Amino acid sequence: MATYSIKAVKYCEQSVPGAQMFYMARWDEWLEADFFFFILRRDDGKVMLIDTGIRDVEEIQPLVIAGVGERGRFRMDMATQNIPLLLRREGIDPAEVEYVFLTHLHYDHCSNVPLFPNAKFVLSRTGWHRTLDPPHPSLVPDVLFPRDVLAYLINEARDRLILVDDEAPEIIPGIGAFYIGGHTMCSQAITVQTKYGCAVFPGDTIFYYENLEKNHPVGLAVDIVQCYQALERVRAVADIFVPPHDPLLLKRYPDGVIVGAH
Repeated sequence: MATYSIKAVKYCEQSVPGAQMFYMARWDEWLEADFFFFILRRDDGKVMLIDTGIRDVEEIQPLVIAGVGERGRFRMDMATQNIPLLLRREGIDPAEVEYVFLTHLHYDHCSNVPLFPNAKFVLSRTGWHRTLDPPHPSLVPDVLFPRDVLAYLINEARDRLILVDDEAPEIIPGIGAFYIGGHTMCSQAITVQTKYGCAVFPGDTIFYYENLEKNHPVGLAVDIVQCYQALERVRAVADIFVPPHDPLLLKRYPDGVIVGAH
């Protein structure tokens, strides 16, 4: 079986209201969130990504400030933390990325999709259709769900779009996915086989290690029941749990290397 190394690359920080990270709790607290994309390197040298990071922080900043105020402004220096630069520092040419696995279609996870002209983009089939035809338009607000990226996936990247079933144990050797919803209607978890077992990337359906450890779902959710179900499933299947916004990630793995190469 193919196995992968995993590296987390941080590109942004934010202060967030506690209740955003912990459902109906931590009302008087502000917590810290780090933003990552993840590099997967297969044992044959192929490079893949989980999520793509923010394209232009000023595009999303007004929506962020309107939601949580100036204190919650995204802290990202576009001169030194832009995604193309960070990829180059890792020795990665975007044109050589083979697959991009998207946990969901929020701006900070998918806005750089057009940066990868040859990649195949892996999305939940259920999530894709629910995003394009939501039960209510307020569930997929513009900017947060970037319309140009959705159009790119529908048009230019149509032949490179891979829609996977709710249970997709092997999309390619060593990588699978399962639908979890919860945070958004399009949320899926990605599973990656490593030399230490199965690493699970739940996207924003589980923000922190503490959410998982205390069985406390996130506050930013469209379905709290699905969040509880995601917590239960991830605990059952993950040998390595990779939270998408936890500053503790880089304390546990100071160089960002969650699993090294063989």
